Amino acid sequence: MIPVRATGLLHTFAEAGVLAAADVHVALRLARLGGEADETVLLAAALAVRGVRTGSVCVELATVADTVAPADDLDGALDGDPADGELDGVGTAVEVTELPWPADWSAVGRSPVVAVGVDAAWRPLRWVDGLLYLDRYWQQEQLVRHELDARAAQPPPAVDLAPLGTLFAEPGSDRQRLAAAVAAGRWVSVITGGPGTGKTHTVARLLKLLVDQPGPPRGSPWPHRRARPRPGCRSPSGPRPPPSGSRST
Repeated sequence: MIPVRATGLLHTFAEAGVLAAADVHVALRLARLGGEADETVLLAAALAVRGVRTGSVCVELATVADTVAPADDLDGALDGDPADGELDGVGTAVEVTELPWPADWSAVGRSPVVAVGVDAAWRPLRWVDGLLYLDRYWQQEQLVRHELDARAAQPPPAVDLAPLGTLFAEPGSDRQRLAAAVAAGRWVSVITGGPGTGKTHTVARLLKLLVDQPGPPRGSPWPHRRARPRPGCRSPSGPRPPPSGSRST
């Protein structure tokens, strides 16, 4: 569906299936609230929204023409023969490279709705090192980065690795045991592998190793607190208390 209010580049890219109605509407709302009329900026804003919708926190404007595909965004199936090039409810299929991509995105850096750089005052959009974000997602990305940096800066935890020999006693588990040993000595680890390589097996035994360590739990930088039963919940050591105001017999 092509938004009725879409004009210029927004209409062209929506008609081609690159932009969805949500992308266009957010861009138009930002333009109205921020006093922005440059259609290059509006297209950039719509592409940033599209990026979030399709699973990315940002869009690289310089290469965006090479990284989008209308087929990723179609809500309906092809109507009839795909070779006809007609898209159900969207428009006519075209090659992405044939679209009128802006050759110069510099207007984005002059826009009143775009903050340029990491230290700029808040704006709805943020442009950092060629990447355009909705500012909310840039802030969230920075929060994750700061948390990971803080963990990585801590001294390595002291872990007794002796139980690994028992936890990974099966033949052929040498690499899984090595992965667990490396991960146990760091505050942040990523264990990867293809299907059937034993990721779940490794993580389960890694957690067992950490839980059995003396001292505070190793799985979190914050101390664990024993959960308190909520009122009305059955206590493991006794019957459920009567409701407030009721009389016991």
